[in-house]
Amino acid sequence: MVVKSKATEVSVYRNSVSVTRVGSVSLPAGRSTIFIQGMSKTAKSDSFSVKFPTEIHAVNIQVVSYEETGEDLESEKIAKELSELNYNVETYSMLIELRKKNGDFSSRKDISVEDQEKYLESLPEKLLGLHDSINKLNAEKVKVSEKLKKAEAEEEKPLIMVELECEKEGEYPFILQYQETSGSWEPKYEVRFTGEGNPLDVYMKAKIMQCSGEDLKQVKVTLYTGNPSASQSIPNLPSVKLSIYEPPVERVRGKGAMMDMAMVGGGQMMAAAAASPMMGMAMMNMETMKTAEATVSEEETMTAFELPDLRDLLSDTDGNIASLQSFKVDAKYNSLCIPCVKDTSFLTATITSADWPLPAATAAIYLKEVFAGNVYVNPDSEEETFILSLGQDERLNVIRKELPCKTQDVFLKNQKKKSHEYAIKITNKSSESIKVLLKDSIPVSTDKTIVVDASELSGGVINEENGVIDWEITVADHASEEIKLAYTITWPKDKQISRSTDYVSVSGSGKKCPSCGASVSGKFCPVCGAPAK
Repeated sequence: MVVKSKATEVSVYRNSVSVTRVGSVSLPAGRSTIFIQGMSKTAKSDSFSVKFPTEIHAVNIQVVSYEETGEDLESEKIAKELSELNYNVETYSMLIELRKKNGDFSSRKDISVEDQEKYLESLPEKLLGLHDSINKLNAEKVKVSEKLKKAEAEEEKPLIMVELECEKEGEYPFILQYQETSGSWEPKYEVRFTGEGNPLDVYMKAKIMQCSGEDLKQVKVTLYTGNPSASQSIPNLPSVKLSIYEPPVERVRGKGAMMDMAMVGGGQMMAAAAASPMMGMAMMNMETMKTAEATVSEEETMTAFELPDLRDLLSDTDGNIASLQSFKVDAKYNSLCIPCVKDTSFLTATITSADWPLPAATAAIYLKEVFAGNVYVNPDSEEETFILSLGQDERLNVIRKELPCKTQDVFLKNQKKKSHEYAIKITNKSSESIKVLLKDSIPVSTDKTIVVDASELSGGVINEENGVIDWEITVADHASEEIKLAYTITWPKDKQISRSTDYVSVSGSGKKCPSCGASVSGKFCPVCGAPAK
């Protein structure tokens, strides 16, 4: 006996789906065998679990094909129905041709003119009736063909054979659970900037996808931040081996070139900048559509988002979007300039990492309701703060000019000395003052015979480890500020300096996932979902 089941609950992990289905079956007293439908072709065949009331005892459970049930194929019955429809359409088509042929009296002398007129007068109505019947049959054929397609697809799915022993005849419920390999979800953010005196509005959403071939209608959906298998992975304990270290020839590591300003949130590139001016936008008095948010709970190894109400998870779509949670996060706003790499300024928000307890994901940035582009948000939990780009700031004009270099010999010490000098001019084109975070760098020596000395920083703060210099300045409206940067490099006269460049991330993640090795921020790996240690 083949028994159907209905999907009622879906647990969606980052790379898999757990489906719960329910049904009922009428069982006689004694032993009987049933075949439960419901598993998809992409389900893990060894992941299923069947539950019955305690008074039902399972003797044997296994996965079988439809042909092994011994049942008549539903597709064969539907195919016969479709064949009958085709035969009727063919019959009506023959009748149409026959009536048309009988309406040709050119070679017939045995029919009176009066009978010919009667036949021809009734012919259009009869032909229309036959055409109408064919149209109805063709419409029915479409429905039956779709029904046949579904039946054939259903018969290709695996069935669960269960041999049961039942003490008492009756109707008994059952629960079927299995893991689905063709489903997943990924977080997405909306970050809205409403003004420099306001916190950022952050909306976390989920894009849910499944390709099982079945539309799961009106099911309870819960999203999990990890995967069932990820929490079972135990890391290997490495052995440590010691050997004599042979140092390579030391070189000067020049770190004067910093990261591209488009690199934000863990070194990912910002996809687009604001197409409209950032300030003074006139918007209609409208609000973003509000949707019910998920109920959030902390499980033992991952976070769960239980979505409100029942919903449809359609197969083979671009994704079902669900709202998970929203919050406000305080931020310090600056216009960030790194003119040694790019002469463009970006409006940025410096955020405390602990205030953003969410996994890394792509965010859509809105500046006062105007879409500014997409950026990958990757807060580094090992740093106190991270910088989020909110889009290109067109209010500032930045020019960095390198002045002529001077090289001289220091005869008493048998050394050479080279002087570098730069002038950086920042112009505010807007009608209000702007807080600017300016970054530049000087080279860092990795050899004690090479000395780098900062002779002019204009009040900037230097990081001795990587040579990065920060200036926090305020540029008044329609005014300019000029920064001077100068340094000297001294090295042995008979040697040459080798330069190499390391890009310094404004905000990056140094943690690695213990399972897959991907960069991790927050509590869980954005790739495999494993808990970060």
